Amino acid sequence: MPPVKKKTRKELLKEPDEFITLSSRVLGWVARYKNAISYAVLGVVMLAAVSSGYVYYSNRQEAAAASLLAQALAKLERLSAEKPKDRAVQEVSEDFRHIFNDYSSRANGSIARLVYANLCYEIGEYQQAADLYRASLPRFADQPLIHFQILKSLGYTYEALQDAAAAVTYFEQAQAAGERSLQDDVLFHLGELYGRLGQKDKSADAFKQILSEHADSVYANLVRQRVM
Repeated sequence: MPPVKKKTRKELLKEPDEFITLSSRVLGWVARYKNAISYAVLGVVMLAAVSSGYVYYSNRQEAAAASLLAQALAKLERLSAEKPKDRAVQEVSEDFRHIFNDYSSRANGSIARLVYANLCYEIGEYQQAADLYRASLPRFADQPLIHFQILKSLGYTYEALQDAAAAVTYFEQAQAAGERSLQDDVLFHLGELYGRLGQKDKSADAFKQILSEHADSVYANLVRQRVM
């Protein structure tokens, strides 16, 4: 058995730099589009980007997926400076699909799917976004906070699709899965959706829960304005 070649100090020092470059690009993309990306999906990309660091150098496939993701984000950034957002997204569609289809078992493949789901949501391709978010759920089943964010994203997406019943289903799952401190927007949308579905008591209970548990939330202010 040939001896294992040890990495030089220079090689070891280079690896974190490469990881930081990828992470910076992903988080930079989030920062650039923070005003366009709904807060329901913003946390997904940020948390996923951080989690990818633990597996980035685990094997060549993971590193390859990470490299392709960085290239796709760079291409998106370049195109977005030249064209309308929907055109830019259309032109990077195949890049992202290649990553999450060919590297579906890798962390960065899952992240690529989430990023692309967010992009579809932002340009109004809600059904595509819903399909991608649903496919992402089992990938992050062992990461509760990201799983919670995806459930919220599905709630927002089905609300945009005007499917109130489906939106309620996912917001209720998010309510059951998430920490109480993160529930104010979930409760507000549930209150709205219950009202549309004619479930007045459930709607009132959701709004009351915002006032009792999230008194300092912007959603609490919205509820107060309604009852004034």
